[in-house]
Amino acid sequence: MDITVKIKTIVTLVFLILLLEVDHHVAKQSAQKANAVEEVSDFKEFKKLLRTKNNVLVCFVSSSKQASPIIKIFREAAESVKGQGTMLLIDCSGESKKMCKKLKVNPNPFVLKHYKDGEYHKDYDRLQTAQSMVKFMRDPAGDIPWEEDSAAEDVMHISDALTLNRFLKKELKPTLVMFYAPWCGFCKQLKPEYAAAAAELKGHSVLAAIDVNRPENTVIRHQYNITGFPTMLYFDGLSSTAEDGEIEVRISVGNGYQKYVYEGENNKDGLIGFMKNPRKPAGKPKGSEWAQVKSEVVHLTSDTFDAFLKKNLTTVPFFFQLEPSVLVMFYAPWCGHCTRMKPEYEKAAETLKKENIPGALAAVDATKETVVASKYSISGYPSVKYFKNGEFAFDTNLRDAGKILEFMRNPRKPPPPPPPEQPWSEEPSEVVHLDAETFKPFLKKKKHTLVMFYAPCKYTILLANTDENVPARCGHCKKAKPEFVAAAEEFKDDSKVEFAAVDCTLHSSVCSALEVKGYPTIKYFHYYNKETKNYSGGRVKADLVNFMLDPLNPLAGMINTSTVEAAEKPPSQEWGTFPGAEHVVHLDDDSFDKVISEGNPVLVMFYAP
Repeated sequence: MDITVKIKTIVTLVFLILLLEVDHHVAKQSAQKANAVEEVSDFKEFKKLLRTKNNVLVCFVSSSKQASPIIKIFREAAESVKGQGTMLLIDCSGESKKMCKKLKVNPNPFVLKHYKDGEYHKDYDRLQTAQSMVKFMRDPAGDIPWEEDSAAEDVMHISDALTLNRFLKKELKPTLVMFYAPWCGFCKQLKPEYAAAAAELKGHSVLAAIDVNRPENTVIRHQYNITGFPTMLYFDGLSSTAEDGEIEVRISVGNGYQKYVYEGENNKDGLIGFMKNPRKPAGKPKGSEWAQVKSEVVHLTSDTFDAFLKKNLTTVPFFFQLEPSVLVMFYAPWCGHCTRMKPEYEKAAETLKKENIPGALAAVDATKETVVASKYSISGYPSVKYFKNGEFAFDTNLRDAGKILEFMRNPRKPPPPPPPEQPWSEEPSEVVHLDAETFKPFLKKKKHTLVMFYAPCKYTILLANTDENVPARCGHCKKAKPEFVAAAEEFKDDSKVEFAAVDCTLHSSVCSALEVKGYPTIKYFHYYNKETKNYSGGRVKADLVNFMLDPLNPLAGMINTSTVEAAEKPPSQEWGTFPGAEHVVHLDDDSFDKVISEGNPVLVMFYAP
């Protein structure tokens, strides 16, 4: 009996301990959420906060009880905004009453105001949800999200792939889905027309839209082959027979079938006309496919590819001649780069024949001839491969006729690409490399920190209105890096001074929160939030060292020692060594208006020595 009592007592104690742990965890989480929102009651504290924070959303309330719903949403949003902006709560009914009066704020029961770079920016004008507040704080100067625009309330706004699939599975009405990106200019022009059409078609059909620029929606772009914006696809839940005896290829998604790509006019009338009488786009005239266009380019298929290249003459069709030197372009009909390359390729093929240059130029539609495309691992378009004596030799990146002809006269394997650039963070130096997690905690502990926001010397960017990543270079970063490293070396024994760096291609959230617009951008931080200012001095070691010797001096960083000598020279002398410099007219405050008003076209370069 005693043992049973003891066991029950132990179980009860364990249960109570677990219960206390859970309560403690919940309390801790609540405290963390509360800490995400800052609070001030003094006007001077408020102004100081605006000087040190450049992205602040303030919730002024007249009664915490009456405004409790919005305060709850505000605190939830603040959790997600950490590191990207500041959420500030001010109760105008308590100690902050005088401050609210001074700011001429009269909440009833609340008002949300945004401050940018220390100044009032605008009243919050989005939906009163945590998700909308987070979106706003990530881009407070951006356009209102389309799904929050009251003019587009009849458009079915879809958030992600799962929602899209569920919607298409259940919706029986004819549906047009617009796949768009917020930055796309053509999408912006289409939106009001699309919304107007949706309103008029209400009850008859559905016009939906989804932002596929979001990272989580990349899968949708691949699923529906979205390669440009806007792309509109028509879905029909009913089965239908093929027109003109042709076979329809349709993607089934639940009850919805992807039937057509909309290729009509991008206006209200065009959209309404199509939805009331949806038809397959008019077929391209016969012969419009590249393979049917007369040229000296040999178009190959999976069946004829090996026969054209191999030496086994018995397998070569009578209309082919064996070629020991063949350049093959793998393309896709919809690929813009392929379209631009085609006339150059045809021109080169014609010259090849005319001048009796050994070899042949061939082409393969990789979207149709999937067997041969898969064999040679074609993953991008155009892909240009060189074959010698029937065997693959190497890849090339030739695009224009002149280069192609030069290559075919003397086919040589291009030199190997240079080795990948070693990340700066892996190079030994006194510079501390920060990311989203370490940025704020590190700066809070350091009295003086100079931070360089940069991009690698070679990196890629997403080309606007396309799905293509293109190479870019940051020459200024490459030039500034050794100077920044050398300056950091000078202060390696000074625990109060640090030099740090952030790679904005890897840690974009840090850079966007601080509104870094170009590379390199250098900023000074005094204990992270006590003082922050842009460094505008020279980017050589001497200038950086001079600045950090006295960074709190208002004039620090204003003098560029590397350009003082150049600035002292008259412009004509400074430019005198360049060819054609004698034809450049140098303007100043006295001569500018006179020269501009003479009526001649003038191209003016504004520069610093």
